[in-house]
Amino acid sequence: MTSKNENTKADTIIGLLFLLPYLILWLLFAIAPVGYGFYISLHKWNPIGQSPFVGFDNYTQLFSNDRFWNALENTFIYAAWAIPLILALGLAFALLLKSAKMSTVAIIEGALFFPYLLNVSVVGILWAFLLDPNVGILPYYIRAIGFSPPDFLNSPAYVLPTIAFVSAWWLCGYRMIVFRAGLNAIPDELYESSALDGAGPIRQFFSITLPLMKPSILFAAILTLVAGLCTLGQVLIMTNGGPGTSSEVLALFMYRTAFESFNFGQAAAIGFMLFAIVFVISIALVKFLGLKSELG
Repeated sequence: MTSKNENTKADTIIGLLFLLPYLILWLLFAIAPVGYGFYISLHKWNPIGQSPFVGFDNYTQLFSNDRFWNALENTFIYAAWAIPLILALGLAFALLLKSAKMSTVAIIEGALFFPYLLNVSVVGILWAFLLDPNVGILPYYIRAIGFSPPDFLNSPAYVLPTIAFVSAWWLCGYRMIVFRAGLNAIPDELYESSALDGAGPIRQFFSITLPLMKPSILFAAILTLVAGLCTLGQVLIMTNGGPGTSSEVLALFMYRTAFESFNFGQAAAIGFMLFAIVFVISIALVKFLGLKSELG
């Protein structure tokens, strides 16, 4: 007769065998490219010639580069606008649809989710046209009600908040779906019991809804954090980093360093610094919010 330990060992081996194809693909297409990228960041990389080893010079040179600090600042300014907007709109729409008693909720939900299905190129071109100071619809209606519209995409003061708003319009629909799933997982009995105890909607939101939605909020927050700090497409299409370098974020600076200056080693260094920033903030979010809801 086989012992319990032998059966457990056999089950572990079988499980690892089932996992092995995924692990091989993960190593080939995730870990290996990341490792190779770090290797490139330690060299003055030339894809067709000699690539001398420079150690961490590519990293240290960035700290004396004013354009790097400008891009880093722009990245955090954009993220400070975009991340709260995306999460707040997604949660607000989810709460409104949860409390709505209309038969058209599914249609409204589909309409709110639809922008997320659009490609970043479509979103960027569409909003660049809508915000154009000469032919754009939004400036036209602002003038029609008697105000002078700001030059949204050509003003250093407005450009990053404007792109953040466009990103929120584009991405909040998916966060809404995530939050809707979290809300639907909360038992209605909890709200009914709290109502009997005299708790109003605001008290219920902070005492029941938010604590029990921790997993959904954490997932959406990390997803939005990565999107906010690594944004490229919207900025590249709508402003190309302008006016001047007022909207040049780290991802765009990395792109230009690689494909305009052909400094692939330093571009890889920028990428790893961006990765480190995202990783550290993500870990802080996990520590702050926790991985479990108050229900489990």
